[in-house]
Formats: sequence, structure tokens, C-alpha cells
Amino acid sequence: MKRTCAIFLMLSLVGLCAAASAQERNAGQGAAESAAESAGRGDGVPIERIIAAVSKKTGKKYLIDSRVHGAVQIVGQDISSITYPELLSILLVNGDTAVEGGNYVSVVPESIIRQMPLPQVTGKENYPEAQWVTTVIAIKNVPAGTLVPILRPLMPVAAHLAASVCGNMLLVTDSFAKVKLLEKLVASLDVGAPYVARPCEGEAARAPASAPHP
Repeated sequence: MKRTCAIFLMLSLVGLCAAASAQERNAGQGAAESAAESAGRGDGVPIERIIAAVSKKTGKKYLIDSRVHGAVQIVGQDISSITYPELLSILLVNGDTAVEGGNYVSVVPESIIRQMPLPQVTGKENYPEAQWVTTVIAIKNVPAGTLVPILRPLMPVAAHLAASVCGNMLLVTDSFAKVKLLEKLVASLDVGAPYVARPCEGEAARAPASAPHP
């Protein structure tokens, strides 16, 4: 009887030890997986790899400014399926953008975008939402200069907004999506009686003098 109890106790201890060991292994494996996952989130995908994948997909050649660097964490999509419009959105998150010109697509920081040759939106052109463009918005009923302090806080630092006093127009440089939004906002604010802009000094100087009375 004593021998049977001893055997039973021994088997019970062996079972408890095995269960504890398995629990420790599972906890260690879970911690390792969690650490690996956290490291992956921290590293992200280098911008250069994403651009290379899009270049391979679209056949376009890219020039990457030396100031463009960093990594982006992409969830739910393989980089091989990223399209050019999606690349523009990814670059926008990283503070960069791309401009097509000649045989290359130049990837540059947003901070210098105003000095780049951007496409001009004049009517029904359609561009990716994150594509930087330039447009001129004609104002009919209010002085264009009064809209600048209203609209400028809605725009990113790299964007440009200026009023032409002579022609009563706004010059805008921003992403295509933001330009379309600004056009809608301007249409809502441009109300009232038609505004007649005063002639500029240069125009007044070039105007012909009135004929003298006989």
C-alpha cells in the first residue's frame, strides 16, 4: 500500500513538473513573438523598398533626393501591390512627395515642393489626391486678399497661398485633394455683390490720358 502511494505521488509530481515546464515554454514563446512583432512595427518598411516595388510595377524610373529617408509601417497590404497614387499617399505621410518630369519621377521632401515644376489645374484635369498641383482661383464678389487669412491655416506648411490684387485671384499650391476642397470653400465664401478690383499702379500708368476739352 505504501509503495502504491509513493508511486502515485511520484507520478503526480512528474505531471506537475511537465505542466509547469510547458507553461514556461509557451510564455517564453509568446514573449518572443510579441517582441518580434513590436520590433517589426518599430522598423517598418524603408521608403526606398516601397519606391523600388512601385518602380518595378509601373516601369517608371525614380530619382530619390538624399534627404528622403525613413520607414513606414504598412498593415494589410503587400508592397508589391502598391500603385503610384498609393505611393504618393505613403510619401505624404512621411513628409515627402513625387513629381513627374522628363524621364524620371523625382522623390523630394515636401519642404521644397513649391520650387518644383508642378502640373497646373485649369479645368477638368484629374490627378491622384496626394499629387501636388498649382491652380488659380478667380474671385468675383469679395477681395481675394480677405480670403488668405481664412484659408491659410487649413493648409500644410509646405503649401502656398497668395492673392493677386490686380486680377482678384488666388494662387494655390497644394495636394490635388486639398485644392478641390479649397475651391469648394472659396465658392461658399465668394458671395455678395460683385467686387470691382482697383487698377494696379502699373495699369494706371499705362492707361491713356483723357483727351483735352476743345
